[in-house]
Amino acid sequence: MSINIEKMILHVLDNSVGIPVFSEKEHPFNGDIIEFISTHIEKAFSDIDIRKATFSTGENPVKSLSIAIQEDRDNFIEKTIEFAQLLYSIMAENTTIPPCDLICSIFTREGIKYLGFFIFNYKSSYIHYVDESQGNRVNTVIKQRTTLPNENQKIDEFIIINLEDLSILLKEKKYEINGEKDYYISRYILNLKPILSDKEKIDIVNKVTKKVIKEYYDNDIEKLAEMKNAIVESIEDTSAIDIEHVKSKVFKNNIELHNKYDEEIAKRGLTEKVIPVNENLEKKVQKTQKLITDNGIEIKIPVSYLTESNNVEFINNPDGTISILLKNIKELQGK
Repeated sequence: MSINIEKMILHVLDNSVGIPVFSEKEHPFNGDIIEFISTHIEKAFSDIDIRKATFSTGENPVKSLSIAIQEDRDNFIEKTIEFAQLLYSIMAENTTIPPCDLICSIFTREGIKYLGFFIFNYKSSYIHYVDESQGNRVNTVIKQRTTLPNENQKIDEFIIINLEDLSILLKEKKYEINGEKDYYISRYILNLKPILSDKEKIDIVNKVTKKVIKEYYDNDIEKLAEMKNAIVESIEDTSAIDIEHVKSKVFKNNIELHNKYDEEIAKRGLTEKVIPVNENLEKKVQKTQKLITDNGIEIKIPVSYLTESNNVEFINNPDGTISILLKNIKELQGK
C-alpha cells in the first residue's frame, strides 16, 4: 500500500524534562526517515488493537484543529503545536504516561487524505560509547533511554483522522489517571464514549460463549469445538463474525440460552451483531482445540474435526475415565 506523506513535524514531549519542545518548522524530507514513518503508518492501519470512532456533536478542540488543517494546510504547524500542548498538559499531571516523541503528519493513503498523530513512546536500547575524558580511550556499552520503536515494532498509541469525513482510527493504552487506570486519549483528549476494538469484540464473543457453555453444558469439549467452528465458518463465508450464526450453531433453538447470551454480550458493551475480521485479526482466531489430560498429555485438533463424529469420538468408560478415539488417519508423523 502506498503512503504519500505531504507534511510532517516532530514535537518532543518528555515530561521528565519539565517542558515540551515544540518544533517551529516542518521536519525535513529525508528518504530513510520518510520510509521509516511510512512503514509505521501502514502498520497502524492493520493494527489489531485499532478502534474506530467519530467525534461527538458539540465543541471539541481536536475536531476544531482538524477542521482548521482540513481547510488550510498552512495551519499545520500551529495546530499540531496546539494538539501537542493538549497532550503534554495531561502528561504533566499524570506522570505514569511515558515521555514520547509526537510525530504529526498529513498523508494520503488509497486516495484519502489523513491527519495522523503518532505517539512514539521511548524504548530503552544499548549503544556503544567512546569515553576519552580521562586521557585514555575507553569503549563502553551504555543504555539509551530515548530511542524510538524500529520498523519491526508497533507504535503503542496513535490517532488517525480522515480529513474527508473526520472519522477516527485510534489505538491507545491505559495509564493511571487520577488514581485509576484509564484510556486518557479517548476520554480526556478526544472526549469519546467508551469504544471497543474489533479484537476486543471478538474476545467478548469468545468469553461469553465459553461462559454460557460452562454454565449450561459443563464445559463440554464438543460444544467448545462447535463454538470455534461456528466462528471460523462465519469468517470464511463473510470475513466477519456473525453473532446470530454463532448462537444458532452452538445453542440451536434454545431461546433461553439465546436470551442469556444476548444479556451477557450487552453487559460487556458489545452492540454490533456483525464484527468485521481483517486478515491480521483472522490470524488470531483459534482454529484448533487443545485438549490436556490429567496426566499431562496434550492433543491439538482442528475444530472442524472435533465436530465430526467420523473423525474424533469421545468414549465415556464404565470406570469414569474418558477415551479419545481418532479415526480415519492415513499418516502419522512425529514432530
